[in-house]
Amino acid sequence: MAQPHHSNDQARYVRAHGAAQLLFWSGFYYLLPALSANIAAETGWPVLHISTTYTLAFIFWALCAPVVGGLIDAGHGARVMRGGAIAAIILLVAVSQVSDRMIFSALVVLLGACMAATLYEPCFAVMMRRLQPAGSDAVATVTLIAGFATLLTFPLVIGLSSVMGWQHIVLVFAGLASIGLMFLPVEGAPATQIVRDASKLPLDRGPVLIALSFGLVMMGHSILLFLLPVALSAAHSDATAAMLALAILGPAQIAGRTLWKYYGGAFSPQNCAMVMFICLCVPAALLLVLGTGSIAVYVALIIQGACYGVHTILRPSLAQIYLKPSHMGRGLGAIAMVGLLMMATGPAVGGLIWTLSGLSGLMLAILVLNAIALLLGIALRRTPPREGTL
Repeated sequence: MAQPHHSNDQARYVRAHGAAQLLFWSGFYYLLPALSANIAAETGWPVLHISTTYTLAFIFWALCAPVVGGLIDAGHGARVMRGGAIAAIILLVAVSQVSDRMIFSALVVLLGACMAATLYEPCFAVMMRRLQPAGSDAVATVTLIAGFATLLTFPLVIGLSSVMGWQHIVLVFAGLASIGLMFLPVEGAPATQIVRDASKLPLDRGPVLIALSFGLVMMGHSILLFLLPVALSAAHSDATAAMLALAILGPAQIAGRTLWKYYGGAFSPQNCAMVMFICLCVPAALLLVLGTGSIAVYVALIIQGACYGVHTILRPSLAQIYLKPSHMGRGLGAIAMVGLLMMATGPAVGGLIWTLSGLSGLMLAILVLNAIALLLGIALRRTPPREGTL
């Protein structure tokens, strides 16, 4: 009789993390691109200043990720996530009160450290340490719930924009993040005792290939997320339609993660990664050839969203194959750091490419990034996993 009770507790634990991640991603990350146009229009601040601020925040996120991973490996995961969430909420409230663009930038850059402490990687590391073999299924469930973040954020910002300014919208999302904080579960002991390992994280081929290949995917997705609305607005003179188009990424991610949850276990993570890398080349190629017609945009975004949704699950699942449990926090942190640094350059690099060569240059760049990721994925598929995992 103890087993069903344990299973129910585990399910509640995972769902609680999923609800928290949904609201944290909405308030700490997706709010930034969703509000960019509003901030620029209402303040007159240069778009380049706003996008550069975001890039610096993501770089700070990346640099903090290994530090957070080390704290998780030391057993402080729950405190790190809770403290990071509280700090992020305070920063959002502060952002809602500023009128100076330099103070705005400083606060948003600090928000990057809170992202490192709350978004996905620390959650995954904490769950995998506690649940161990069931960790991959927990990651799939959490990302399935959190996949609604874009669907929550973009339409909500559009709706609120008609009745309030950008600063009040930030306050609304600070409130939503506070609800997410209340969802964060209390962490229990891991399924089996993990001996703390203070040894240096080894620079093995598998984790390096995961970091580089998935980092390129993150960079391409970042360029698409931040620059496609600009391209669509320029092509169709309708910013609202552009925002609604991007909102489809959320349902598409959910669809991809649902397919993974029911069918991903039938295939090895390496083979699933190969399929994902191939499919990720399709959206940019489609928009490069067909342009920004409605059907092409929506098909491209559905494929992109579905693949990116699976990418979020595959990254920690592959890492679990190549990393020791005692290195999970630091390993995921290091992999995240590489990906986040690449993602951080996305808005700036994409803005430069857009300025120089427009939509065609933008899509060609994304296609090249995903093609290189595919080549690295082929190398990863040929890399033996850590002994005892497969």
